[in-house]
Amino acid sequence: MQAHPYFHQLDDGIMITTRDGMITSANPALQRLIRGDREVTGDLVSFFSSFPGSSTGDEADLLAEIAGTVQEGRSLLNREIHLLHPDGEEEWVELSMKRMSDDHLIWIFRGITRWKRAEAVLREREEKYRLLFHGGNDAIVVYRLTPEGHPEEFIEANEIACRRLGYSRHELGRLSPADIVPPERVGEVLGIVKQFLIRDHLRFETEHVRSNGSRFPVEINAHRIPLGDQVAILSISRDISERRRNEEIQKKAFSQIEENIEHFAILGDHIRNPLGAIIGYAGFCDPVYLGKIHDQADLIRGYLDQLDQGWIESEKVREFIRRHYR
Repeated sequence: MQAHPYFHQLDDGIMITTRDGMITSANPALQRLIRGDREVTGDLVSFFSSFPGSSTGDEADLLAEIAGTVQEGRSLLNREIHLLHPDGEEEWVELSMKRMSDDHLIWIFRGITRWKRAEAVLREREEKYRLLFHGGNDAIVVYRLTPEGHPEEFIEANEIACRRLGYSRHELGRLSPADIVPPERVGEVLGIVKQFLIRDHLRFETEHVRSNGSRFPVEINAHRIPLGDQVAILSISRDISERRRNEEIQKKAFSQIEENIEHFAILGDHIRNPLGAIIGYAGFCDPVYLGKIHDQADLIRGYLDQLDQGWIESEKVREFIRRHYR
C-alpha cells in the first residue's frame, strides 16, 4: 500500500502493516523513536521483540495484547509503553492502531517522554505540598479575599485545622474566618484581614472558637497568595494555650519572688527594733551578763549587715525581673 506524501514528514512514528502482520512501510520518525540503526522491516512479532527492553517487564503482555488486537480486528488506543534504552535512558511511547482498509493496519507511535516527566515533577510537587500542608502541627486554611477585602468561605483546610476546630472538612468549607472567632472579636479580625489589600504578610494573636463553643488562643501567620484572578490568604495558626499557661505560671512565680524580696527588705528592721530594746534593758542587768549580751548583739548586727547586703543584690534581681518579664 502506497504511503501518503506527508507520511515521512510527521513527528509521530508511523508504521503500516498487512492484516497478517507484515510491515509494508515505516517513516523515519519511528526509526528515530526506537533508535533503530536499520530500516524497519519484517513482521510485527520481530519488530516488537526488538523493542528496547521495557523497564516494567511487560514485553510478553504487550505482544499478547497486540496479537489479540490484530486477530480480533479491534483498534488499540493510547497504550503506553515504557522503554529502557541500552544507555540507561528511559522513554515513554504511546501506541495506537486502527484499520486503514480490509487488508492494512496503521500503527501510530507518539513519544510522550516529556509529558511523563512533567507528570512526575507534578506528582513530586503535589507530594511536597501534601507533606507541608498536612504533615505539620499547625492548622492551615486557605480562603479567598473579595476585592473589598472581605474573607470568603474556606476553600482548603488541613487535618489539624479540622481536628482542632472540631469540624469536618466539608463543614469547615461552609465557614469563613469570621465564623471561628468570638463574636466580640469579629470586627477586629475583619479589620486585620482587610489589611491584605495593601500587605502581603501579617502576624497577630486572637482566639478561635471550636464547634462546641470552647475557646483557645492562637498565633496566626497569614500570607497573601495569587489564586487564579483572585487574591487568596494562606493562614497558618498555632495553638498557644501551653505558651499562655507557661506565661501565667512565670508571672505568678516572679510576683512571688518580688513579694519575698519586699519581705526580705523589712526583715532587718523587724530584728533591729527588738534587738535595740533588748540592749536597752540589758543595762539593768548584772554587769557580769552585760558584756555577754553586748557580744551576742554585735554578732546579730553582723548578720543583719549581711542581710542588708543580700537585699541590695535582691533589689538588682527585682529590677531585672521588672525590666524583662513585666
